[in-house]
Amino acid sequence: MNKPEELKEYIVIDAESHVVENPEDIEKFLDKKYKLPMIVRDEVSGTRYWVIDGKIYTRPFGFGGGEARGLIDHTFNKFYGKVNPKLKAKDASLNDIDGRLADLDQMGIDIQIVNPTSSLVVPFMSDKNWAYALARAYNDYVASKLKYSKRIYANAVVPIQDVNLAMKEMERAKELGFKGVIVPSFVSDGHFIAVKPIFDEDYFPFFKKASELNMPVVIHITPTSSELPWVFLFNKYLYVRGVGHPYAMMITLMGLIGEGFFERLPTLKVHLCEAGASWLPYWIWWLDEAIESPRLRKYSLERFGIDPHPNLKKLASEYIQQGNIYVSLESDEPAEIVKYIIEKMKLENNIVFAADYPHASEAQYFPEYLNLFMENIAKPANLSPKQIEKILGENAKILYNI
Repeated sequence: MNKPEELKEYIVIDAESHVVENPEDIEKFLDKKYKLPMIVRDEVSGTRYWVIDGKIYTRPFGFGGGEARGLIDHTFNKFYGKVNPKLKAKDASLNDIDGRLADLDQMGIDIQIVNPTSSLVVPFMSDKNWAYALARAYNDYVASKLKYSKRIYANAVVPIQDVNLAMKEMERAKELGFKGVIVPSFVSDGHFIAVKPIFDEDYFPFFKKASELNMPVVIHITPTSSELPWVFLFNKYLYVRGVGHPYAMMITLMGLIGEGFFERLPTLKVHLCEAGASWLPYWIWWLDEAIESPRLRKYSLERFGIDPHPNLKKLASEYIQQGNIYVSLESDEPAEIVKYIIEKMKLENNIVFAADYPHASEAQYFPEYLNLFMENIAKPANLSPKQIEKILGENAKILYNI
């Protein structure tokens, strides 16, 4: 296994990677009452896109878009560049498990947690029963491929637009061996633009059930496929991506804290994905300052007798330290910020390593994620062996009950 010498004795867990599922594989498990959503194909690149509720996923260009590669043919599309010759897997689905395991060996990763790719659009469908059928089909496909796996585990798709169906599928996913469930930061409920954040009180029963089942809730978005309200202010990918990933995680964390999810559900675990960890110092400072301000509730109580945050009992920095919240760290993040997160914010128990395989497989450093982590982060930040062990594996073991 290709591990840096310093990490030979460590169990390394990639807490955030992906399956790039093929529609044809999902179709085999789909309830015969339903069919796959419409798929359109770009004649120039060969890229396929979902068409759901009259909307194209991903939006390839312009208004709220810019991801021309799409989700279905996200990685192995030669039109957008040569497929990385170092990849051993024949495709990015789970149809070549041996190839994926060989890639894990190349990366020095012992265990991998996988999320969906094109099935991330399921929570945006207006037809809840159709969404439920597609979620079940994806989960059945993944379960069939990972039934006996000891190195690859998965998070399940649920139709969060219907909380009861989502909880029903979450319970089934638990029985199938899934480690967690994945949901977006905002839910569109069939509308063009999202109408509810995931911390809306309507979704509290879902988080409560996840806590009872000891399944982490994974928050993940793809800006060009999600109905995040603010991405529609822009028509260039730099801006859509630039505000898509971090803002979604920042708003979600703020809302889960502000609405008292961690106060009311002390065993709830949430994993914030796909935005790195470097946004944490500013955002936690900003939230703490807001929480301490008399404008938060004092004036409202004095004037109207209303406490807008009855379940907010502590600072954001205190909630994040209590062990409910985990955030992905990527190998190319600034060492000085990571050092601040670990030493000043005391979050060495909250950070988990993410390779984002195979989405990041085009990067020039594949498969050298761990070497990059050591040279770019661990050594410059002077992380202790115990801190490195926690970030690369121990924290993910706790998060995903491994």
